[in-house]
Amino acid sequence: MSVLTIMLFLACPLLVFAVGGIFLRRRRYPLAVLAVLLGVTAAVIGGINGFHEMKAQVVHEYSQELDGEYKAALAKKYQQAVNILQGLSFTKPDPEQIDKALELLHDFDSAQIAGKMADDCPNADVLITYAKAMKQVSTYGGHMTNMNVNENAELQKLVASFPDNYNGVLQDKIIPFKRLILGMEKEAKKQAKLDAENAASHKQSMKEGQYGNIRPGDPEKKIPAAMGQPDHVNFSKTSDGEIKQYVFNHNGKNFYVYTKNGVVTEVR
Repeated sequence: MSVLTIMLFLACPLLVFAVGGIFLRRRRYPLAVLAVLLGVTAAVIGGINGFHEMKAQVVHEYSQELDGEYKAALAKKYQQAVNILQGLSFTKPDPEQIDKALELLHDFDSAQIAGKMADDCPNADVLITYAKAMKQVSTYGGHMTNMNVNENAELQKLVASFPDNYNGVLQDKIIPFKRLILGMEKEAKKQAKLDAENAASHKQSMKEGQYGNIRPGDPEKKIPAAMGQPDHVNFSKTSDGEIKQYVFNHNGKNFYVYTKNGVVTEVR
C-alpha cells in the first residue's frame, strides 16, 4: 500500500479516535461523535483507495504474465489458427476446423492482449472476423447461393468490417473472399430487381390478356415477363450450341418455349 493509503486507513482514524476519546472523557459529546465520524470516513476512504491500488497491482501482474511462457503459448496458438484458416476451402469449409481456430484465437478477443501481442501476432482481430465469416459460409454445406448471401445480414456485416486496403496476414485469402461475397450480394440484388420487373410485366400481360405473347426470334430474357416463372427448364447441348425447353402450365395446359443460344425458336 502507498503511504497515503496507510495514513488514511490506519494513522488518521487512530489519531482522530484518540482525540474523540479525549472529548468523550471531558463529556464534550458532540465533538466526540464528530471525531468518530471523521475517523470512520478516513478509514473508508483509505479502504477504497487501497482496493484500487490492489486492483491496479493485479492488473499489472497479469500484464507481466504476457512475458515468457504465457506469451510464447499465445504465439503458438495464433500460428496454429493461421495454419487452419489458411487451409480452409471456401466451397466447403469444415465447421469443426473453424471452431478450433476460433477457440485458439479466443484470448485475442481481449483488446489488451491483442495490443500486447500485436508485434508477434498481427491482425488477430481480422483473423477472428474471417473465421466467423467462414463459419457463416459453412452453414450452407457447400451450396451457398447469391440469394443466401443477400439474406445473411451477419455475413454481410462481418465481410464489410474487413479493411478496404487490407495488407496483412492471410490477405491472399481474405481479399478474394471479400470481393466474392460482395459480388454475390450485388448479383443477388440485381437478380431480385430483374425478377420484380419480370413479375410486374407478367402481371400486366395477364391483365391485358396477353399471356404467352412471345414469338420466335424474341430474346430469351423476354420469356419470364411474357410467361412467368417456368415449372422447369430442360437443357441440352449440341454441336450448334445450347438448347433449352421451358415448360409452363397455364389453366391446366402445358406450354413449351424452345430457345437456342439465347433466342426463342419455337412456341407451342
